[in-house]
Amino acid sequence: MTIQTIALITYLMEVKKVNGPYLIIVPLSTLANWVNEFGKWSPAVSTIIFKGNTQIRKSLGQTLKSGKFNVLLTTYEYIIKDKALLSKIKWRYMII
Repeated sequence: MTIQTIALITYLMEVKKVNGPYLIIVPLSTLANWVNEFGKWSPAVSTIIFKGNTQIRKSLGQTLKSGKFNVLLTTYEYIIKDKALLSKIKWRYMII
C-alpha cells in the first residue's frame, strides 16, 4: 500500500498540480519504511516526519505553519497529542 499511496500523491502533485498538504498517519513501526520509500520513489516530495519529544514537535510546528512541505508523516499517538496544532492545517487529503 505504501508505493501505491506515494504514486497517488506524486500523480496529484505532478499531473493535477495539487501540492498538498497531505497527512499520512501510520503505525510507528512502519514510519521509517515510509520515509525510505518516499526517498526512493518520489524524492522531490517534501516530507516532514512528525515525531519526537514535545520540544522537537513544537519546533516542527513552525515549519508546518509556514506551509513549506507536501507530506506530513506521523503516527496515531502524535495525532492525539498534538491535535490542537494539527487540526489548524487545511489538509488536502488524509491517509490512514
